[in-house]
Amino acid sequence: MFKTIRTSCAAGSRLLATVAAATALTLGAGSAIAQETWKFGIANDLSGPSSYHGKTFAGGFNTYLKEVNDAGGMHGKKLELLQENAERNVQKEVGFLRKFAQQDKVLAAMMVTSDGLFAAKPLTESLKVPLTGIGVPELASNPVHPWLFNIVASYQDTVFAAIDHVFNGIGDKDPKIAVIAPDSQFGLEAVRAAELRMQKYGKPLTSKVVMALKDTDATTQVLALKQAGVKYVIIQLAGAHVAAILRDANKVGLDATFFGTTQAMDREPDLILSQPNGAALSKKFIGVGPWSKWNETSIPGVAAMRIAARKLEDVPEAKLGSLMYSNFVQGYVTAMVMAEALKKAGPAANGEKMRDALQQIKNFDTRGITPPLSFGPDRHKGSTGVKLFRINADSRVYEPIGGWVTPN
Repeated sequence: MFKTIRTSCAAGSRLLATVAAATALTLGAGSAIAQETWKFGIANDLSGPSSYHGKTFAGGFNTYLKEVNDAGGMHGKKLELLQENAERNVQKEVGFLRKFAQQDKVLAAMMVTSDGLFAAKPLTESLKVPLTGIGVPELASNPVHPWLFNIVASYQDTVFAAIDHVFNGIGDKDPKIAVIAPDSQFGLEAVRAAELRMQKYGKPLTSKVVMALKDTDATTQVLALKQAGVKYVIIQLAGAHVAAILRDANKVGLDATFFGTTQAMDREPDLILSQPNGAALSKKFIGVGPWSKWNETSIPGVAAMRIAARKLEDVPEAKLGSLMYSNFVQGYVTAMVMAEALKKAGPAANGEKMRDALQQIKNFDTRGITPPLSFGPDRHKGSTGVKLFRINADSRVYEPIGGWVTPN
């Protein structure tokens, strides 16, 4: 269990020293310019059953923007996040991207869904706005696309790390591994990655099972996996699905280890722990994700982020988990990277200059929230590093198993 480290607000502010320095260059630009803002946009899901993904991402993004703005803004202007409710509708996501680029003149935009990210691909050259997502499909950055970026490690990297752990960490040289995923771009990412990684070890993927995002019962899926003799299951779904899969696997007697990729830890482990025999079920689960958790208070970047959340969002220490779960940390890091790119893009920044500035970021230090992030003209994914997590049933949080793992 981690011990809480309390640092001063001044220590947290040092995270923004380089941002504040850039501000000093242009504070005298005139009152009219000072009233304008640098805009970013997100085609969000603000009303659906899984809207917490986008809401918490935006919460983290806005927390960092508030830090920048409190330090004086950037190039004489404040930073602002625009949100539109796309309701996980791909057509709406693409429509709002057009609005952001053509009407709002944003510097960069974000999508919630992987399907929306891919649907927007053909438009980016004409809209000339860098695009990233809450979803982190490998195909967004590999092969490199001029306008698409993954800020952190992809779903493929988490699948690779899970399979590597089976072969090298657990030491099972002839494992039976399966994937449970929806029939969408999000789900296909995990299937492709698993098949590719199994080829490295000269073994086949034992089974692939579809579970729709709307499903709340996994009995059919886990019975199929039991019949196939599966011992390890990679889950490319959300936390509620993980809880259902663990529950129903226990019911049918499927004895397996379950690995959840990035979004499988989108909620605190209460969903798993609240199941019958939840503490025992939690021991069968290993999460794999590309950013540190809000409760890893020994990490300097996490400690500074917690200070900012308490101060700027007026949340007491005991309630931080209700704010910073899910994609909050991802949003915070994404805002850090966008602010760094804006600093490099200069006072005449636009989408094209932001794209070029993103490609100039090298070894960007998030102070342990992620591994150092680097981009370039031929590299649009900031890192391949991920962590493996287990559930601490007493503290009811995810805790890391060791440090960063970088799949080759």
